Amino acid sequence: MSLQQQLEALILASDEPVGIQKIRDMLDDLPSAEIREALAELESHYNTRGIRLVQAGGGWQFRTAPEHADLVRQLWSVRPPRLSRSMLETLAIIAYRQPVTRAEIEALRGVKVSSSIIGGLQERGWVRVLGRKEIPGRPHLYGTGKPFLIDFGLESLKDLPDASQLMDEDEIIAQAQQTETHAEHDAEAGEPPPSTEGEDTSATGA
Repeated sequence: MSLQQQLEALILASDEPVGIQKIRDMLDDLPSAEIREALAELESHYNTRGIRLVQAGGGWQFRTAPEHADLVRQLWSVRPPRLSRSMLETLAIIAYRQPVTRAEIEALRGVKVSSSIIGGLQERGWVRVLGRKEIPGRPHLYGTGKPFLIDFGLESLKDLPDASQLMDEDEIIAQAQQTETHAEHDAEAGEPPPSTEGEDTSATGA
Protein backbone atom coordinates (compact mmCIF):
# COMPACT_ATOMS: atom_id res chain seq x y z
CA MET A 1 0.00 0.00 0.00
CA SER A 2 1.41 3.39 -0.99
CA LEU A 3 1.82 6.30 1.38
CA GLN A 4 -0.76 8.30 -0.56
CA GLN A 5 -3.32 5.51 -0.11
CA GLN A 6 -2.62 5.39 3.62
CA LEU A 7 -3.02 9.14 3.91
CA GLU A 8 -6.27 9.03 1.97
CA ALA A 9 -7.67 6.40 4.32
CA LEU A 10 -6.59 8.23 7.49
CA ILE A 11 -7.88 11.63 6.42
CA LEU A 12 -11.15 10.33 5.00
CA ALA A 13 -11.92 8.32 8.14
CA SER A 14 -11.17 11.17 10.56
CA ASP A 15 -13.96 13.47 11.73
CA GLU A 16 -11.51 16.35 12.15
CA PRO A 17 -8.41 17.63 10.32
CA VAL A 18 -5.41 15.32 10.68
CA GLY A 19 -2.11 17.00 11.54
CA ILE A 20 1.39 15.98 10.46
CA GLN A 21 2.39 14.86 13.95
CA LYS A 22 -0.64 12.60 14.28
CA ILE A 23 0.17 11.05 10.90
CA ARG A 24 3.78 10.48 12.00
CA ASP A 25 2.60 8.82 15.20
CA MET A 26 0.45 6.40 13.21
CA LEU A 27 3.07 5.69 10.55
CA ASP A 28 6.09 4.85 12.71
CA ASP A 29 7.54 8.36 12.76
CA LEU A 30 7.80 8.69 9.01
CA PRO A 31 9.78 11.86 8.12
CA SER A 32 7.61 14.97 7.95
CA ALA A 33 9.11 15.96 4.60
CA GLU A 34 8.00 12.67 3.04
CA ILE A 35 4.48 13.09 4.44
CA ARG A 36 4.22 16.67 3.18
CA GLU A 37 5.36 15.62 -0.27
CA ALA A 38 2.70 12.91 -0.43
CA LEU A 39 0.05 15.35 0.82
CA ALA A 40 1.03 17.87 -1.84
CA GLU A 41 0.63 15.20 -4.52
CA LEU A 42 -2.78 14.25 -3.15
CA GLU A 43 -3.81 17.89 -3.03
CA SER A 44 -2.87 18.28 -6.68
CA HIS A 45 -4.67 15.05 -7.60
CA TYR A 46 -7.96 16.20 -6.06
CA ASN A 47 -7.67 19.80 -7.26
CA THR A 48 -10.10 19.27 -10.16
CA ARG A 49 -12.35 16.65 -8.58
CA GLY A 50 -15.62 16.82 -6.65
CA ILE A 51 -13.79 16.71 -3.33
CA ARG A 52 -10.67 18.62 -2.33
CA LEU A 53 -7.89 18.01 0.14
CA VAL A 54 -7.51 21.22 2.14
CA GLN A 55 -5.63 22.51 5.17
CA ALA A 56 -7.74 23.73 8.09
CA GLY A 57 -7.35 23.95 11.84
CA GLY A 58 -3.75 22.75 11.83
CA GLY A 59 -4.35 19.63 9.75
CA TRP A 60 -5.64 18.14 6.52
CA GLN A 61 -9.24 17.31 5.64
CA PHE A 62 -11.32 16.25 2.64
CA ARG A 63 -14.11 18.67 1.73
CA THR A 64 -16.57 18.93 -1.13
CA ALA A 65 -15.57 21.38 -3.85
CA PRO A 66 -17.13 24.85 -3.32
CA GLU A 67 -18.71 24.86 -6.76
CA HIS A 68 -20.91 21.90 -5.75
CA ALA A 69 -22.20 23.52 -2.55
CA ASP A 70 -25.76 24.06 -3.84
CA LEU A 71 -26.02 20.46 -4.99
CA VAL A 72 -24.64 18.99 -1.77
CA ARG A 73 -26.92 21.22 0.31
CA GLN A 74 -29.92 19.40 -1.10
CA LEU A 75 -28.94 16.32 0.89
CA TRP A 76 -30.23 17.96 4.07
CA SER A 77 -33.92 18.72 4.47
CA VAL A 78 -33.24 20.89 7.53
CA ARG A 79 -30.95 23.81 6.87
CA PRO A 80 -28.55 24.96 9.59
CA PRO A 81 -29.63 28.13 11.43
CA ARG A 82 -28.37 31.37 9.95
CA LEU A 83 -26.12 33.54 12.07
CA SER A 84 -27.46 36.94 13.01
CA ARG A 85 -25.48 40.04 12.14
CA SER A 86 -24.93 40.63 15.86
CA MET A 87 -23.40 37.20 16.31
CA LEU A 88 -21.17 37.59 13.25
CA GLU A 89 -19.95 41.01 14.42
CA THR A 90 -19.17 39.64 17.87
CA LEU A 91 -17.34 36.64 16.42
CA ALA A 92 -15.29 38.87 14.11
CA ILE A 93 -14.21 41.12 16.98
CA ILE A 94 -13.18 38.17 19.12
CA ALA A 95 -11.28 36.58 16.23
CA TYR A 96 -9.32 39.74 15.43
CA ARG A 97 -8.82 41.16 18.92
CA GLN A 98 -8.39 38.06 21.10
CA PRO A 99 -7.91 37.83 23.96
CA VAL A 100 -10.73 40.32 24.51
CA THR A 101 -13.24 41.09 27.28
CA ARG A 102 -16.97 41.63 26.83
CA ALA A 103 -16.50 45.33 27.65
CA GLU A 104 -13.97 45.63 24.83
CA ILE A 105 -16.37 43.91 22.44
CA GLU A 106 -19.12 46.32 23.48
CA ALA A 107 -16.76 49.26 22.97
CA LEU A 108 -16.24 48.18 19.38
CA ARG A 109 -19.88 47.40 18.59
CA GLY A 110 -21.31 50.36 20.48
CA VAL A 111 -24.04 48.17 22.01
CA LYS A 112 -24.26 45.72 24.90
CA VAL A 113 -23.56 42.10 24.01
CA SER A 114 -26.13 39.66 25.33
CA SER A 115 -25.17 36.42 27.05
CA SER A 116 -27.12 34.51 24.40
CA ILE A 117 -24.74 35.70 21.69
CA ILE A 118 -21.60 34.69 23.60
CA GLY A 119 -23.27 31.45 24.65
CA GLY A 120 -24.31 30.63 21.09
CA LEU A 121 -20.76 31.09 19.86
CA GLN A 122 -19.42 28.95 22.70
CA GLU A 123 -21.90 26.16 21.92
CA ARG A 124 -20.46 25.95 18.41
CA GLY A 125 -16.95 25.82 19.81
CA TRP A 126 -16.03 28.96 17.88
CA VAL A 127 -15.42 30.96 21.06
CA ARG A 128 -13.92 29.88 24.38
CA VAL A 129 -12.78 31.47 27.63
CA LEU A 130 -8.99 31.89 27.64
CA GLY A 131 -8.71 33.17 31.20
CA ARG A 132 -9.37 36.36 33.13
CA LYS A 133 -7.97 39.86 32.67
CA GLU A 134 -6.03 41.12 35.68
CA ILE A 135 -8.08 44.27 36.27
CA PRO A 136 -10.82 45.04 38.83
CA GLY A 137 -13.61 42.53 38.42
CA ARG A 138 -11.30 40.12 36.54
CA PRO A 139 -13.57 39.79 33.49
CA HIS A 140 -13.35 36.78 31.21
CA LEU A 141 -11.02 36.93 28.24
CA TYR A 142 -12.51 35.42 25.09
CA GLY A 143 -10.77 33.89 22.10
CA THR A 144 -11.52 31.49 19.27
CA GLY A 145 -11.45 27.70 19.54
CA LYS A 146 -10.15 25.13 17.06
CA PRO A 147 -13.65 24.51 15.59
CA PHE A 148 -13.62 28.13 14.41
CA LEU A 149 -10.58 27.46 12.23
CA ILE A 150 -11.98 24.17 10.96
CA ASP A 151 -15.48 25.46 10.14
CA PHE A 152 -14.18 28.57 8.40
CA GLY A 153 -11.46 26.71 6.50
CA LEU A 154 -8.53 28.50 8.12
CA GLU A 155 -5.13 26.94 8.72
CA SER A 156 -4.39 29.52 11.44
CA LEU A 157 -5.52 32.97 12.58
CA LYS A 158 -2.91 34.43 10.23
CA ASP A 159 -5.25 33.48 7.38
CA LEU A 160 -7.91 35.95 8.53
CA PRO A 161 -8.57 38.81 6.06
CA ASP A 162 -7.11 42.23 6.78
CA ALA A 163 -8.78 43.98 9.71
CA SER A 164 -7.66 47.55 9.06
CA GLN A 165 -11.27 48.74 9.22
CA LEU A 166 -11.56 47.88 12.92
CA MET A 167 -11.28 50.51 15.65
CA ASP A 168 -7.83 51.58 16.78
CA GLU A 169 -6.47 49.63 19.76
CA ASP A 170 -6.19 52.73 21.97
CA GLU A 171 -9.83 53.60 21.32
CA ILE A 172 -10.97 50.11 22.34
CA ILE A 173 -8.95 50.18 25.57
CA ALA A 174 -10.21 53.64 26.53
CA GLN A 175 -13.87 52.77 25.97
CA ALA A 176 -13.56 49.40 27.65
CA GLN A 177 -11.89 50.87 30.72
CA GLN A 178 -14.63 53.48 30.96
CA THR A 179 -17.31 50.77 30.81
CA GLU A 180 -15.57 48.62 33.42
CA THR A 181 -14.97 51.60 35.74
CA HIS A 182 -18.65 52.56 35.67
CA ALA A 183 -19.64 48.98 36.46
CA GLU A 184 -17.20 48.82 39.36
CA HIS A 185 -18.43 52.12 40.86
CA ASP A 186 -22.06 50.99 40.58
CA ALA A 187 -21.24 47.75 42.40
CA GLU A 188 -19.43 49.58 45.23
CA ALA A 189 -22.34 51.98 45.64
CA GLY A 190 -24.80 49.13 45.81
CA GLU A 191 -26.65 50.41 42.79
CA PRO A 192 -28.63 47.98 40.64
CA PRO A 193 -27.07 47.00 37.34
CA PRO A 194 -27.88 49.28 34.41
CA SER A 195 -31.05 48.59 32.47
CA THR A 196 -30.71 46.21 29.56
CA GLU A 197 -33.10 48.35 27.54
CA GLY A 198 -31.64 48.60 24.07
CA GLU A 199 -29.36 45.64 24.77
CA ASP A 200 -28.57 43.55 21.73
CA THR A 201 -30.40 40.28 22.34
CA SER A 202 -30.73 39.04 18.79
CA ALA A 203 -29.83 35.40 18.25
CA THR A 204 -29.66 32.97 15.41
CA GLY A 205 -32.50 32.82 12.98
CA ALA A 206 -34.26 29.71 11.86
